[in-house]
Amino acid sequence: MTGQEIAERIETPEPAALVPTGRSNGPRAARIAAILRCPQCRGVLTMSDADVGCAPCQASYRHHGDCFDFAAAALPDTEDASFQQERMHHRSLRGRLYDLGQRVITSEYAPFDHRAAFLAQIEPGATVVELGSGNRRLNDGIINIDLFPFPNVDIAADIEKSPIASNSVDYVILDSVIEHVPNPQAVIDEVLRILKPRGKLFCINPFLFPYHGYPAHYCNFTRDGMQQLLRNFSSAVVEPHYGPTSAVINILSEYVAVSIAGQRRTPYLVIRASMLLVIGWLRFIDRWLIRSPQSYRLAGMICSVAVK
Repeated sequence: MTGQEIAERIETPEPAALVPTGRSNGPRAARIAAILRCPQCRGVLTMSDADVGCAPCQASYRHHGDCFDFAAAALPDTEDASFQQERMHHRSLRGRLYDLGQRVITSEYAPFDHRAAFLAQIEPGATVVELGSGNRRLNDGIINIDLFPFPNVDIAADIEKSPIASNSVDYVILDSVIEHVPNPQAVIDEVLRILKPRGKLFCINPFLFPYHGYPAHYCNFTRDGMQQLLRNFSSAVVEPHYGPTSAVINILSEYVAVSIAGQRRTPYLVIRASMLLVIGWLRFIDRWLIRSPQSYRLAGMICSVAVK
């Protein structure tokens, strides 16, 4: 996409949306109604209890309860996807034990909680969208968009072409998402389109972090890579989120588990958890090590805050 095309997507005004009928009430529902558009033509949508339609292009979409579904996507038939479903819906003892154990047996450590700091600055009444939210909800006011219509998802859509009006969102969150999309630049350009002038993007992404293929894992990014992705924003601060020690522990525990367990998921989980019980405490070294100007060279994850 050229700079001119990006500018046209950002600056072109869009008509006001119609208020949906038969939907849940509340501030989040009102914000959704105000910013929702057809993902194909950006036309205003007409909504009822039965469906969601676009008069200009004659497109029709469905909804599941309070979730608008613009994607109609099916979960991939992979081991990683199956295990994520076990965890998300507590369908197995293995999934429940993993979620419980992950709270204390982990390689992940953020010496500074960038996410909490970003959420704390959001003023009441702001329109906040999390792209690629999964089934979690950071707080009740945030509009969740994901490819799949999980219980906590408000809009199921492809985040490369979201059903959101241009210049309509104050804050966008991309938390461990861009590694899972085939075209990260398209997602970043889409964020730029939907943000209001001076709106902010909060992004966390892996650098030295093992493969996690749900629904797929395409790429990781260095500090330089993130600065390149965010080059069309007016400003961007890019810094380590997980430090070098966290990265080494994560990769070492993954190496041992994969080497011994291979494709067997349960032995893999047991071996990796055992490794983390032994060496996981070392991650707290990053409280000091992440302060080094060179820590970005081995960062486990990167955090970026960009202003449109």
